[in-house]
Amino acid sequence: MSPGPLLKDSLKLRLLRWFGRREWIRYGVRFAVLRRFWDPYTLRVQTFELNFFSLQYQGDFECYLDWYVYFFGAYEKEELYLLRDLAQGCSDAVFVDIGANIGQHSLYMAQHCHKVHAFEPYAEVRQRLESGIALNQLANIEIHPVALGAQDEQLDFYAPKGGNTGTGSFLATHEAENNELVGQLQVVNGDAYVESLGLEHIDAVKIDVEGFEKNVLLGLQQTLAKYRPSVLMEFSPSTQESFAGIDEFRSLLPDDYEIATVNPHNKVLGIFSSPSYKLIDFDFDHPGSGLNILLRPRGN
Repeated sequence: MSPGPLLKDSLKLRLLRWFGRREWIRYGVRFAVLRRFWDPYTLRVQTFELNFFSLQYQGDFECYLDWYVYFFGAYEKEELYLLRDLAQGCSDAVFVDIGANIGQHSLYMAQHCHKVHAFEPYAEVRQRLESGIALNQLANIEIHPVALGAQDEQLDFYAPKGGNTGTGSFLATHEAENNELVGQLQVVNGDAYVESLGLEHIDAVKIDVEGFEKNVLLGLQQTLAKYRPSVLMEFSPSTQESFAGIDEFRSLLPDDYEIATVNPHNKVLGIFSSPSYKLIDFDFDHPGSGLNILLRPRGN
């Protein structure tokens, strides 16, 4: 985290944070108001500390994801609730976070799972997760400083130039205006690496690797068939373009897996919002922008 002055909660910031966390107000309205008075795209080297689902969280307004944590309570909060629900019912649940970034999902799920395996090959963001683990003295998160893919190889990595640490990718074309080549990072075959961990079960998986999702699925076909976890995966335009069509996409999943789109912002009476998620039909050809989808065995 960049050094900077510790934020003093002014009345303005307290009101904005209160407003941002009123989940009954439509998300788009809250985001527009917050952007008007504290723009997330204007970098501020200013640190803060707050409560994050009963954990201590240290953030910096220089980081786009931290802006969300400060004002909304979390980034993609409804998806966190979905992952929590997927892990419920299993007293020793195991969560695998592929593309852990600064660690929000891993930190949250550490409170709902027996074990978290976090995969993050880029040291600059991985250090934030390490700091969060140390700050909260968490013993059930294991960090793996590699990326999962179809085969063992070193690949060029394009890291964010700005504050949105979530756009780093192995694809030169993904967020090209925001990313720049920083060198090569280690990719390993997913099935072989997971097998080496000797896990008895995997209950939930998150895949957010900025267009590299096809490679991850290629390398995890045996893992999905063996453990049959539910998988929350980002399906960005870059992800869609990597597949020839829905048939190729489905070919990388076990035969009985179903695909649903996660709708995180449910409108109520057109002007309000429900702080919950809803699963709707997935349309490969018209998925929307930056959506998350859920892959899971039929009937789960």
